[in-house]
Amino acid sequence: MTDVQDVQDANRTANMLAELCESLVVSWKEISQQAFAGAPPEAPLSLDANDARRSLSLPDRPKNLEYAAVYISGEMVGAISLLLQAVATQLRARPLVSLTIWPLVRAELEYAGRVAWLLEPLEGSNAGARRVARALLEQLSSMQRERFTAGKFNNKPLVKQLKQERDALLAAIKSLFPDDVHAPLDSPKDIEEWKIGGEPMLSLGKANDLFVSLNVKTGKALYDTLSDHSHPSITALARQSVAVESEGVTFRTYPPVAEVLDYQARLGCLILYKAAHTIAGYHGLNTDPLERWAETVPEHWFNPTKDAEN
Repeated sequence: MTDVQDVQDANRTANMLAELCESLVVSWKEISQQAFAGAPPEAPLSLDANDARRSLSLPDRPKNLEYAAVYISGEMVGAISLLLQAVATQLRARPLVSLTIWPLVRAELEYAGRVAWLLEPLEGSNAGARRVARALLEQLSSMQRERFTAGKFNNKPLVKQLKQERDALLAAIKSLFPDDVHAPLDSPKDIEEWKIGGEPMLSLGKANDLFVSLNVKTGKALYDTLSDHSHPSITALARQSVAVESEGVTFRTYPPVAEVLDYQARLGCLILYKAAHTIAGYHGLNTDPLERWAETVPEHWFNPTKDAEN
């Protein structure tokens, strides 16, 4: 059985980690508020927006279409910050069960993967139009999945509404990228084959891998590690628990372990930190709030480690 002192030490560690998570969320809010002032002309966002306006210069072009990728990315980084806030809440819970944190960090990475794809540095011509195409793929695919889910519930009014919205967006996309749209609608599986403006849809797993490759030096199998701890796995449960016998009955408890909590919080924070840097760099925002936060974290958080060691 885990020693009482070990649990107390883990709880103290958890409080410190919760403070780091919360302070990073505050730093992200400081970063995001700068966006209201607009992007400087030399920022990648401004250059891409100008390119998109030139390439997609139709009279009925949707308003602010050139900013679609950064807008969606901002919403998703905001979602990552909320998930990290939830990690902090779990770290402060007593009794503390680290099992609840894995799905939150995994969801962070999934959102960060979409941000990495939407704002990935693009080489060559038509970068602005290509980025718009990725944003439209993201929007159209989410609408299509919602439509299929509504169909499973046999919610005919919602199915009709979602179909109308999807078809209207698809018509606008085809006017922007004539003869360069491949978006079959028969099955959710078809989404994997979609292409707009020469840009293929990127799957969840590949987007996660892209985020890791762009931001983490030693992130091999990171998503797999988070998935193994988030999905039903008797092996993962046994690894995180302790068998206890009482009156002839054996049950399992999940005592907090300081090293595991540090690993979880480190990943959760670094995902937000890197995703925030991605959008801040693209928008030309001042990242000093992020760097001030980085100066407060344990030294090993920014040193190469084996990200699958736990």
